[in-house]
Amino acid sequence: MIKSPAIMNPHCITGLENLPDTARGCVLTLGNFDGVHRGHQGILASARALADAEGLPVVAMTFDPPPDLVLRPEDPPRRLTLPDRKAELLCEHGADYAVTARADMAMLGMEPEAFVRDILVGYFAPKHIVEGNNFFYGRRRAGNVQTLRVSGVECGFTVHLAESVVSDFGDGAVLISSTLIRELLLTGQIDHAAQALGRAFEITGRVVQGEQRGREMNFPTANVDPGRQITPGDGVYAGTAMIDGQEHLAAISVGQQPTFGGEVRTIEAFLLDVSGCFYDKKITVKFVARLRDMLRFESQAELAEQMRKDVERVRSIVG
Repeated sequence: MIKSPAIMNPHCITGLENLPDTARGCVLTLGNFDGVHRGHQGILASARALADAEGLPVVAMTFDPPPDLVLRPEDPPRRLTLPDRKAELLCEHGADYAVTARADMAMLGMEPEAFVRDILVGYFAPKHIVEGNNFFYGRRRAGNVQTLRVSGVECGFTVHLAESVVSDFGDGAVLISSTLIRELLLTGQIDHAAQALGRAFEITGRVVQGEQRGREMNFPTANVDPGRQITPGDGVYAGTAMIDGQEHLAAISVGQQPTFGGEVRTIEAFLLDVSGCFYDKKITVKFVARLRDMLRFESQAELAEQMRKDVERVRSIVG
């Protein structure tokens, strides 16, 4: 079998065919892991504890493209994390190897028993598998924790359930999930999203050319193309921007620029205390706090004055 090129981090592996022999006989967990949120982190912690007790590696298997994108290309959910960053986060939270398998109709259409036999046992030969209560696999999501336990008896692995992780945002405890975090972000609840993620939400993309209105007001912004990542609800946010290996304070606006009658939704980051041309460079924007709604001002001068106030709030909150 010809192996596809491996990515630089030896612990972040693209393609099941690139799995090293040292990953076999592992404690395995698998799932979409979008966001690698606190619920996912709990699963990884349980897997890590099992692995350390028996001297085994922890392997986290995930998918790209996401299964939902393959099964429902007309209505895919926006990603919380890009594949490379997701693999890094899985390793940061306890996995020895993060393996990204290519999701296609052939794999997603496998019957549960065949998926366990040919994919899980065939590639990983796990000693243990750790999952959450809402784990499903195989064609039409017909496999679940109960069927996985039956397969474990036949194939020589033990199935463990990690405890669910909940959070209380003031209205009672809710189960942390990728869907919940997307809902929080779409409504601009950056602080609650961070609480569920265990870190501030971030977007990584390329800087693209905008209409340069910020430059005209001495507030030049980096326009970020988020690709398939979800973007927070309209508003102005305090945060940071990482570019060229340096992190800068940033005032970030998300919306349609109502002062100028804009119709295109954009993400614009004004980087404090730095200047230069950033077109086509990779940028990671981190959202720390929501400052205000997007507002329509009567003039550019009024908008510029408000932006100066926003910048000072960024310094006080993030700096």
